[in-house]
Amino acid sequence: MKKAVQILNIAVFLGFLVVLAVVSLAIPEDDYSETENRYLADMPDFSVSDWFSGDYSEDLTSWLDDHFAMRTNWISLHTSLELLQGRSEVNGVYITDNRLLELTDEIDYSVVDSSLEAIAYLSELTDTPTYIMLVPTAAEIYSDEVSYTEKKVSQRELITYSYNYLAENSTVGMIDIYSTLYSNREEYIYYRTDHHWTSKGAYLAYILATDTMGYTASTLDKFNVKYASHSFYGSLHSKVLYDGIEADTIEFYLSNTRTVSKVTTDDDGNTVYSSVFDESYLSGKDKYLCYLGSNTATTQVVSDSTGGKLLIIKDSYANCLIPFLAENYSEIDVIDLRYLTNPTTAIGDLSEYDSILILYNAQNFAEDTNLPKLKLIK
Repeated sequence: MKKAVQILNIAVFLGFLVVLAVVSLAIPEDDYSETENRYLADMPDFSVSDWFSGDYSEDLTSWLDDHFAMRTNWISLHTSLELLQGRSEVNGVYITDNRLLELTDEIDYSVVDSSLEAIAYLSELTDTPTYIMLVPTAAEIYSDEVSYTEKKVSQRELITYSYNYLAENSTVGMIDIYSTLYSNREEYIYYRTDHHWTSKGAYLAYILATDTMGYTASTLDKFNVKYASHSFYGSLHSKVLYDGIEADTIEFYLSNTRTVSKVTTDDDGNTVYSSVFDESYLSGKDKYLCYLGSNTATTQVVSDSTGGKLLIIKDSYANCLIPFLAENYSEIDVIDLRYLTNPTTAIGDLSEYDSILILYNAQNFAEDTNLPKLKLIK
């Protein structure tokens, strides 16, 4: 009798898998997951070489993982089961009572050293004052909320290491935002469900940056705060699909003393001026794109400030900081090295700039392999 029950259980389980597979093949295949905010794997084309190399089976597994029926429901269920078993880390995301934190991977300092050498090289090319700001993520500022049984890497040590190297090997000025963010950790300076800082966190950085770079920051009374969305579930939520954390609020700090615009060119070659806050993205999943729009190799922002010209080499942490910096700079040229093969033509003459700012979040800086492209500049 016991053996019969076991056979029946196995048969039911296998039957369930068959039904799930049939349903997965029958439903229309999506290219993009709005919930997870990423493109899904394509069905691989079969070839003999890929079969024997193992690439075909690997690609097929990725396709099956991405397209089985009720995928998002299963991800959410998996997260719930992990939490019920007392685990707090799911898919690289640590779940606390009131926020999601992205755990930092072990740092490869050979990657870091290559980036630092490139930054030092850039500073030697020009007399333009060059600054760097490495921003700790929420995982560092709220590291006390992570269990000591979990692997933790100190971003603060990474920042100290990087700044010490640049102090000894370059003329780069360091903007150390760690203490400012840590002392304001009870404020809403990081999103609860996304890996970015909020506009309030960026404003604190703006005050410190302008002070270091020789400007006076605009006070808060110079801005009107618009609450653009109260339903933002960000990149970390997409990884675990856990709804036990309150949705985030997106805020626009609208200058009431400056006219700030993003500059683009239309299909006819005409110059187009638009808002640095693109509200069209608020109806989609990745609402953070409302700051400057989708990521591109180059972006230009202008204002009616009487300040000079700023070059920013950055990751997406800079996007919600740039509207603040436009209070003090009349032109800001923005470079994202991820989308450039060679930055020489995009950057141009460094002597034309009054300041250069390199801004990355610390975790991304540790992993990024694009900064060495700066050595291509002559």
